[in-house]
Amino acid sequence: MSKRDDIVTAAVDVFSRYGFRQTSMELLARAAGVSRPALYLHFANKQDVFAAVAARVTDLMTAAAHRARDAEGTPADQVYGVLAVKLETAIGVTEARFRQELVSEAAGMGLTPVEDGLVDALVELLAGIPEPRETAALLLAATVGIGQSDGTPEVLRGRLRRLVDLVMSGLDSAPGPKNTDPNRRNTPPPQRS
Repeated sequence: MSKRDDIVTAAVDVFSRYGFRQTSMELLARAAGVSRPALYLHFANKQDVFAAVAARVTDLMTAAAHRARDAEGTPADQVYGVLAVKLETAIGVTEARFRQELVSEAAGMGLTPVEDGLVDALVELLAGIPEPRETAALLLAATVGIGQSDGTPEVLRGRLRRLVDLVMSGLDSAPGPKNTDPNRRNTPPPQRS
């Protein structure tokens, strides 16, 4: 692993614990075990470090979502797996009081939201229903709400599972074409010319 990678790894924890505003180049350097001048050899400023952290987190979450999407199991299991990537990040990585600040900062810097990769994975699983992108965005927003609610991680995971089971059973009972093979993802509808 390169020194730059070491700095980004350390910075994930610093931004998660202190948020964007309270994080300084001094804190980042100390956490990475380098001097401030050495930190500046790799990154121009705090925004540059934050952008690298956001890219790392996005890549890790997107890869985890794709693994969940491609995992064996029912469509409900796969949808739960993709959403659990977001929930686990919400309840395990960043202190709740800094989540919105970090998301806002990333948006203000024009960074690609991590949710885009999760929505894309969900859309593939929901492709056989009307408005799969909107449904995916709704499920993701509900997952964020669950992650911000009170409860132990086990309770929050149970709430997410209940949400997915309710939505998927509702989709299964809705009129229209069905994917009857529980071990196969929905295939997208044919493209119109």
